[in-house]
Amino acid sequence: MADIVAVSLPAFCATVVRSQLLSEPQLRECLQKWRAENPNSDQAEGFRQYLVRQKALTEYQSQLLIRGRGDGFFIGGYTVLDRLGRGASAGVYRASHPSGQLVALKVLPVSRAKNPHILNRFQREGRLVTQLHHPNVVRAFQLSQEGDIHFIVMEHLEGETLEEVLARRKKLPPGEAVRVVHQALLGLQHLHDQHMIHRDLKPSNLMVTPPIKPGSPDTTLNATIKLLDIGIGRELFTEDDPTTREMSLTEEGAVLGTPDYLAPEQARDARSADIRSDIYSLGCVLFQLLSGRTPFTEKNAMAQMVKHATETPPALSELVTGIPLLLQSVVETMMAKKPSDRYPTPDEAASALARFLPEQLVNATPSVVLPEYEQWLESEIPMDDTSPPKKLPPPIPGPGSTASGVTPTAGPRSSVTRPSGTVRPPSGASGKPSSGPPTTKTPIVTASPTPIATPVPTVPKLDPSAITVEDEEADVMEVDAELITGTVIPPQIRMMYADDNRPLSDLGRRDFLMLGAGAGGVLVAISLGFGLARLLRPNRRPPAIPEPAPVPTPATDPAVAPEPTAGAVPSTAPME
Repeated sequence: MADIVAVSLPAFCATVVRSQLLSEPQLRECLQKWRAENPNSDQAEGFRQYLVRQKALTEYQSQLLIRGRGDGFFIGGYTVLDRLGRGASAGVYRASHPSGQLVALKVLPVSRAKNPHILNRFQREGRLVTQLHHPNVVRAFQLSQEGDIHFIVMEHLEGETLEEVLARRKKLPPGEAVRVVHQALLGLQHLHDQHMIHRDLKPSNLMVTPPIKPGSPDTTLNATIKLLDIGIGRELFTEDDPTTREMSLTEEGAVLGTPDYLAPEQARDARSADIRSDIYSLGCVLFQLLSGRTPFTEKNAMAQMVKHATETPPALSELVTGIPLLLQSVVETMMAKKPSDRYPTPDEAASALARFLPEQLVNATPSVVLPEYEQWLESEIPMDDTSPPKKLPPPIPGPGSTASGVTPTAGPRSSVTRPSGTVRPPSGASGKPSSGPPTTKTPIVTASPTPIATPVPTVPKLDPSAITVEDEEADVMEVDAELITGTVIPPQIRMMYADDNRPLSDLGRRDFLMLGAGAGGVLVAISLGFGLARLLRPNRRPPAIPEPAPVPTPATDPAVAPEPTAGAVPSTAPME
């Protein structure tokens, strides 16, 4: 845990009020109760911890507030509660809607949105994932924008990734392993029906939900598997689609994916990948679930890709006893070197695995969406559809396609946008948009009718740039500040968000620093080389400089006539 920035209690209270996470009456009541319990304390840190214990603020919110960051907690009608993670170009946050629905916000940093390539890719990803609606695929509700902030609203999942399960259990029994991959194949078939592929299927992109309750058996037999991170997936356009060239996000020869699970053809060229490449990746995942190791254990990524393309992994029967030979054959077919030798669709691979499923099979649980939130989504204004003109087939209804007795709308949901600062209420509420930031559905603290004697002092707004960050947690706060508010972050942190696909003309501050450092290094190298050359030259005496020849004079050479002196009269005698 990072050291808390030293700040006075009045300054902290002023920042909390400015954030609008708590109203002034709510904060006064909390302060009154805290002082009653701690009469001799006047430290902001103690009050911060009290607000977290009372669930008036989250730990994440309080950490930002005590650093003087009182803005950016409301995005498009959602209240940011916590940071869930960060990716190559975006941050993911847990947030709440006034209806009570918990969601995950994938927010594109403001500085990254200035790059047209990155912004187009982010919006394209949002348009793709909002078309998906299947129990085994994480659901995306909206592609939206508020001012300069672009974000995708996604289903919030409680649980752990398959990677975390493997870190704890190392491997799974055959029944569990088959059920996990079987559900993943059903979700992958839904992507295939929507003309999409994933291209990065691995244990960390498979979510096991809900979490295991304390005291319950450590098993995945009752869990639902959901595909995550479909950000590098692409839609398969027809050859005559004029938008294909413009919207191509992967250059020829590029490699996308993780070497442990990468199909040979995808390693050669990501553009050649299709749904059979994803089937190969899930075959590698199933191999690992059964054996406790990846098909190839090389540490070097290039060596891994070469082995995937040229070598056959060890047979499962050599690594695990009791594996049915027919199940081993299914895994080998999924991992065939040539795409034509694999199952052509995820459905066929799932059918081949179905015979090995546990007898008491628990189906996947669909996403639970509150009716009020569904109505609010329906009331939103759709964004202009800039997706390719090719018409997509409707989603395939999965088992149990209703949640909480609410029938989802037919077809893919349109992405939405709203003007900055405007929040649309749920259906049935007042038709006027709220002028201020939303509040949570359930009041966090009940306002006290009797104000405390000492008012909360008002202090000037703190300057976040004056706050020093010295450790990893503080660096995270700096990154979060940019993800939400657009605050400039240090170059060494910005390097984590580098994008190799930028145009050469798009040079940032880090690029100029690197160019300057390179030029300085060249000059230093030249100077050192010149100095070493002078030092290593042999000690030689310089050649003697010849004396100049004497100038002839009348005294030394009779043939030279003396120069006439001033005033002398030249002789006019004739020559004999």
